[in-house]
Amino acid sequence: MIPASCSPALRAALAAACLAGCGSKGDHADLPTPYMRPAELGASSALYFTVRNPSSDTLVLIGAEIDVAEQAGFHQSMDHNGMASMHPIDSLVVLPGDSVRFSERGLHVMATGLRAPLGVGDTVAVRLRYRGTRVDTVRVLVRE
Repeated sequence: MIPASCSPALRAALAAACLAGCGSKGDHADLPTPYMRPAELGASSALYFTVRNPSSDTLVLIGAEIDVAEQAGFHQSMDHNGMASMHPIDSLVVLPGDSVRFSERGLHVMATGLRAPLGVGDTVAVRLRYRGTRVDTVRVLVRE
């Protein structure tokens, strides 16, 4: 689902990529250089990475779990007339041979209710869930 609050350009890009199904033949998404920002106990942090889909199947990301966070979800940061806002995204499509970048002031995974502080150099376990039964687990570095 594409939120109505997305910019017209983002809505058009996501709408063009949306497909009903997703399969997996065992290829893993390539997740180069994932990282999170430091944060205090109980605070929030964000996860940034790029998902590259080397397979011939469409990947549909439907959720994320972060071992030290009570909740994690996909969000899109936007700037409207100088006002920053953030909106949840239900799912994200990664077409075969394509990639989706999660970056500061853009798409990201918001981690809330941290059950442990995140210090520079710590690593965190992240599970990315896809439509179907697929789950990719990665270790993520906390850095400035």
